[in-house]
Amino acid sequence: MKDKYRYRKRGLGIILLILLLVCTVTFSSCSSQENIQTDGYPHLIGVSLTNVMEPWLNHLVQVLTAEVERSENINIIFRDGAGSTEKQVEDIETLMEYGVDLLIVVPDGSSDLDAVMEKVFKKIPIVVLGVSPPTDAYTTVIQVDDEEIGHLAGEYILEELYEEGNEIVVMQGVEKSPISQKRLKGFQDTVKHKIPEEKITYYAGDWLKDQAELRMKDYLVTNKNPDIVFAFNDEMAYGAYLACQQFRVKENGKRIGVDGFEGESAGLKLLEKGVLNATIQSPDFGSLAFDTAMEILEGKEVRRNITIVPEIITGKEKSSGLEP
Repeated sequence: MKDKYRYRKRGLGIILLILLLVCTVTFSSCSSQENIQTDGYPHLIGVSLTNVMEPWLNHLVQVLTAEVERSENINIIFRDGAGSTEKQVEDIETLMEYGVDLLIVVPDGSSDLDAVMEKVFKKIPIVVLGVSPPTDAYTTVIQVDDEEIGHLAGEYILEELYEEGNEIVVMQGVEKSPISQKRLKGFQDTVKHKIPEEKITYYAGDWLKDQAELRMKDYLVTNKNPDIVFAFNDEMAYGAYLACQQFRVKENGKRIGVDGFEGESAGLKLLEKGVLNATIQSPDFGSLAFDTAMEILEGKEVRRNITIVPEIITGKEKSSGLEP
């Protein structure tokens, strides 16, 4: 059975301008190992991401970068697959050429990375974030209980928001994303037989604010303002809100997001402003991933499976979906 690990994220006051600068510096596009500055650093960590445009991966970069800046023993190289599995395979091979001591990888859930991960795992440890890969070639996997996220949202809607006849819009992530599918399953298992299926409309917002805004506008062309929006991250919940504002519909809808990050337009601030009624905090993986990587590099034993327990935040109180 997988361990359950409760983790509260640290606040980071890194503004967007700094993030863009950090991404420019740390997302290496170097073609030769000589361009990577490793002198004076006992350890070099490589990070392979599926697509840094996804908000939680964008946030992961911020946190890992901040952790590395506080350490004198670590240097880190980020590579962004930009949504291409083929590029991510190439990125991992390039990171190995740079001589990384440990690989942090965010897979897309398919088997496309299995071969390269199995090759890498013979040489160095691998920390997987987000979703368990089909292969066993990793040291540890850190993931959130995504089905529980969907369950918490469904429970909150049923107990606090839903009234008979309400129209609900569910804004999912990227189509066929394992994380999105798990959140969808948790939600549907919770509300089935309690909310009529015809009252729920589903869209794929691709994890992005702009895409969610477009999909909500599609909905508003032929429908009134939905009574409830459940978006699989806070960015998409905000996009849905912006669409309703632009269509000047009567603002009486309720919105639930996921992530609970800090920042001017992030979930906790949106909750404070009343844009969100609730956010399900899927804590950042950054500090936990960094600490776990350091333990591995120091020769310490780590758990093979770490599952982060989500909690719903309503602005008034916090309640956990699972016991500590």
